Amino acid sequence: MEKPGLRADAIGRRVAQIQEQKTFIMIIQLQQNITENDQLALQGQIQDLGYKVNEVKTQYNHYLIGIGKKEFDLRRIGGLDGVKDVHRVTDAYKLVSRMWKAGETRVRIDDELEIGAGDFAIMVGPCSIEGEDQIRSTVQHLVKNGIKIMRGGVYKPRSSP
Repeated sequence: MEKPGLRADAIGRRVAQIQEQKTFIMIIQLQQNITENDQLALQGQIQDLGYKVNEVKTQYNHYLIGIGKKEFDLRRIGGLDGVKDVHRVTDAYKLVSRMWKAGETRVRIDDELEIGAGDFAIMVGPCSIEGEDQIRSTVQHLVKNGIKIMRGGVYKPRSSP
């Protein structure tokens, strides 16, 4: 039988392990006119802090994402050439957090169809596409029911014959 104090010690050790694994994330929005040299210098500064750097380009902005294990003063980065803004992400779902994002996510499919930000969309289709006839009958059914988005897995390995 386990002694009462041992369980509390095990929990304390686990909490300490989790705290040691804590990850810090910063999102750096770059200025539109940042030079290549300024960006390389900025990436070097972030790496010198022990952070891994990932570059993200969207159709509207350019970002560097810094991921590391130790906290530091964001002003060290915010004042560097080429930096428009810096955010520390503290939410549980770090990189998909709404904390730093200005608006709702919208995904434009075509000129008439957009997903997100309050619009309701249904996406339907087979788990695995097995032939042209299956796709034709699926598309006919979707069109008849006003569903505008079809999805389908092109390759799905089978575990049995």
